[in-house]
Amino acid sequence: MWRTPDPERFVIGVNLPWVGYGIDVGTSAWFAAGGLSQRPADVERLDRTFEILARDGMKVARTFLLCDARSGVLFDASGMPAGLDAAVLPDIAALADSARRHGIGLIPVLLDFHLCGPAEIVNGVQLGGRSHLIVNRDAAAALVDHVIRPIAEMFADDEAIVAWDVINEPEWCLPRGLFPPATAVPFAAMRAFLADAVQCLHRSARQPVTVGSAGTWALDLVRGIGLDFYQIHWYDRFGWRALMRPIAELGLNDRPAILGEFSGRTTNVHAVLDAARQAGYEGALVWSVLADDEQSAYPPQLAEWVRSARP
Repeated sequence: MWRTPDPERFVIGVNLPWVGYGIDVGTSAWFAAGGLSQRPADVERLDRTFEILARDGMKVARTFLLCDARSGVLFDASGMPAGLDAAVLPDIAALADSARRHGIGLIPVLLDFHLCGPAEIVNGVQLGGRSHLIVNRDAAAALVDHVIRPIAEMFADDEAIVAWDVINEPEWCLPRGLFPPATAVPFAAMRAFLADAVQCLHRSARQPVTVGSAGTWALDLVRGIGLDFYQIHWYDRFGWRALMRPIAELGLNDRPAILGEFSGRTTNVHAVLDAARQAGYEGALVWSVLADDEQSAYPPQLAEWVRSARP
C-alpha cells in the first residue's frame, strides 16, 4: 500500500492505537502472562471494533506495539536491549489475526516518542527514560537488531500488515521537543537511528516502511532515509494553512504521503479530508478509536465521506 502513487485513490482509515497503552504486546507488571494473546476479552473487543470499521469502509488501522518499552523488551544488566520476551510475537499475531478476519490492513508502530520521556517508576516498571537507546550507537544497533528485526522477520509476509511505522512522532524527542533537555535526542542521532531501522525493515520484511512525523517542521529528519511513503500528522492547532499546503511544496515529490493523524474531534471532518486530498495526500487516518485522550473520536462523518464515493 502506498508503494506506488495513485492519484485516483484516497484511502480512509483510523488510528486504533491500543486497548491499553504499552501493555497489549509482551508480558508486563499488569499482565504477567502476556498481552492480547492471553486476554480473550480484549481480542473480542478488537473483533467488534474491526467489524464496525470494515462495515464503515475503513481500510487501514495504525496500531502501536512496544510504545515506551514498558513491556515486551528484555534488557541486560547494562540496560542494553537483549531481545523480546516470549509473549511479544504471539500478541502481535493475535492483533494481526483479528484485523485479518475483518479485512483491515494494519500499520504497526514499533515505538513511541514517550520512550524518550523522563523516567518514571510505576509498579516497579520503568516508563520512558530510554533516550540512550537512540543516542548511544551500540544501544541503537541492539534495539534494531534484537527488537525490531525479529518482529519484522516473523511477520515479513503477513498480508494483514500493510506497512511498518518505525516510531510515532520522533520530533518530540528532539531538543525543544516535549521533554526536558536532559532527555533530548540530538537530531543527527535520531536520523541515524531511523535510517538504520528503515534499512533493517527493508532487509527483513516485504512491507513498505514509514515514520509518523508530528508535522511538517522537521521533515529533514525523514527525507532521504529510504521511506516508502511519508506520513504527516495534523491537528487544528497547527492551522488550516499547514493542512492545505501542497505536498509538492514540502519537497516530498519522491514518495507518496498520507495524513497519518488528524483529530476525530475536529469541527469539520469532510473539510479536513477534502483539503488533504486536494493538497496531494493519498489517504487519511483519524485519531482515534479506543483511545480516550481529548483528541480521540470516531466521527460518523468519516463513514459518510466514504459512502459519498469521494475516494
